[in-house]
Amino acid sequence: MPNVPASVLRLAETLVMLAASADEQVAWVDRHQWHVDELALDFDWANGWVPWSVDERSPGLLSPVLHDLLQRIDDRLAEMSGQANADKWTPEGLATDPEWAEVRHLSSQALTEIATLGLIAIPSPADL
Repeated sequence: MPNVPASVLRLAETLVMLAASADEQVAWVDRHQWHVDELALDFDWANGWVPWSVDERSPGLLSPVLHDLLQRIDDRLAEMSGQANADKWTPEGLATDPEWAEVRHLSSQALTEIATLGLIAIPSPADL
């Protein structure tokens, strides 16, 4: 199992991509030859184990504010899922859907919380 900084970095990487501009998100998807929904799947995967793993090793390191933001991001992405919302998960949807603006805002706030820990350097979208 990765150490705490490596785990926090993995979570931060997913948040960087959720907070990125639509153009940066599309470039990331194209670079990896993935579908837009990988933005959410990547976050879901990291959010499923990182907070638990970090809390287990360093109780109290991740603030209640960060836990709340992660839950709000998770909830928002869940509300956006499903076939009825397929248009949100396109390059155009990334650029125009107001729910993506909310996800970007929450993700930016979560990255700010992570940055205050001083454990890792927050990567840029172009490096992911």
